[in-house]
Parts: sequence; structure tokens; C-alpha cells
Amino acid sequence: MECKNCNAEVNGKYCNHCGQKVYTEEDKSVKKLFGEAVHFITHFEGKFFTTLKTLFLHPGKLSKDYSNGLRQKYYKPVSFYLLVVVLYLVFPLFSGLNMEMKYYKNIRFTGPYISGQIEKRIQQENLTEAQLAEKFHQKSQSTSKILLLLLIPFTVPLLWLLYFYKKRHLFDNFILATEINIFYVLAFYLLFPPLYLAIIRITNSPSYLTEGKISFLLSVIFIVYVSVLFRKVFMEKWWIALVKGFLFVCLHTAMLTIIYKTIVFEVTFALL
Repeated sequence: MECKNCNAEVNGKYCNHCGQKVYTEEDKSVKKLFGEAVHFITHFEGKFFTTLKTLFLHPGKLSKDYSNGLRQKYYKPVSFYLLVVVLYLVFPLFSGLNMEMKYYKNIRFTGPYISGQIEKRIQQENLTEAQLAEKFHQKSQSTSKILLLLLIPFTVPLLWLLYFYKKRHLFDNFILATEINIFYVLAFYLLFPPLYLAIIRITNSPSYLTEGKISFLLSVIFIVYVSVLFRKVFMEKWWIALVKGFLFVCLHTAMLTIIYKTIVFEVTFALL
């Protein structure tokens, strides 16, 4: 037979050249169609929940298995991260990394430059700062979330800096960076907000968790998670993994604050 996709000669159920299945009249039945739909759903759910469970209960195992070729039971890490970003885009309970324009002025190192850009735009377009801030906020709601895709390549150099002597492949660090950022976005921007709202509702006290307390709590959780992950992946002693976990979270926070947020500002400003 000849493959209908690439016209190569076919021997068996699949084309040896392009991999397309050889379809017969039986494949056109409605029963077969529903069977494929059921298989997709169950296959998706199985991989999705296995990946989710591994991500939270066994930090580092996903990256280690995936880099070692054990991939069939997991959802592809980069695809999983894209799914998390889309969910964050669709269900934004909190502003998260989407800051109002006035807060960009306080970013260390880049704050004065951003303030100058804002003043320049106000004069050029003859707007008040409040009007410009409103336009900025509307545009940045989607921009800041789409640009979350940059977190993975921005995290890779941080891992290399901490573990350059391990001489790991770029692919391995890329997958590890993906796992870390999946946890970061999923835990802190998708799962924590409804938990926070539930606590506020139960305690009936919005002031119970101040911004400072929340930031400290999330930082501690992130440090512990990354430390456990480093110990699993790099076989470090606990105290070394903990120190490097702390250093990584500091570097990651600096990267988000200085690099990511500045890029969000520049892109959003360019699109206004």
C-alpha cells in the first residue's frame, strides 16, 4: 500500500516514513470515533494527574525521570507549563505579577528610567497619569501573563550559575527550570489565591494575613521546595541544598523583579 500522507510504501499498520496510521473502513465507524475520544480523555487525565502528583509530592523526580528518558507516564513539562499559563490567563484571581503602573517606578535599578518613560509619554500624548495608568493596566493584564513564557529561559542561567561544575546538558537544566516554574506559577498564582480567600472568609479578618506575611510565607515554601528538588536531582547534602535553595530563590526573585517586570513594562508601553 501507499501512504496517503507522504506516498511512501507501507508495510503494516503505520507508515515507516511519516508514522501515519493506515486507516481502513472500520476506522470510519462512529463507535471507533467515540473510542478514540474516550482513550484521549483517559490518557490525558492519567498523564496529567501523574505529573501533578509527582510535581508536588516528589520535587525533582519529574525532571530527573524526563532527562533520563522515562517520559511515557508524564505530561510533557513544557506543554504542562503552557497549560498552567493558559489557566492563569483565563482565571486570574489576583493581579499576581500584573502590577499597576505606579509600582514600576519603585523597581530597584530600573525605577528612575521607568519614571522618565512615564513622564515622557504623559507629555507626548497630553494625558494625566491616571489616564495613562488605566490604559497601561488594561493592556498589561494579558501581556504580563503571556510573557511568563520567558521565565523558563531566564531561570536556566540561574541553575547553571549554582551548578556549573556539574556540567549538565542545557536540555537537563531547561527541563529542571520548567518544573520549578510550573510549581511557582501553579502553587502561588493558581492554588494559593482561592486558599487565601477561603482563610479570609473563615477568619472574617482581611488583616490576618498582611502582604509582608504572605510574601514571607511563600518565600519559605519556595525555598523548601527548591531545596528538596536540588537534593533529589543533584544528590546534595541537606545543608548545601538548603543554602543553594535560598540563593536560588533570591536570584529568581531578583530576576522577576528587575528583568521580567521591566520587560513587561517595556512591551506593554510599546503596545499602548
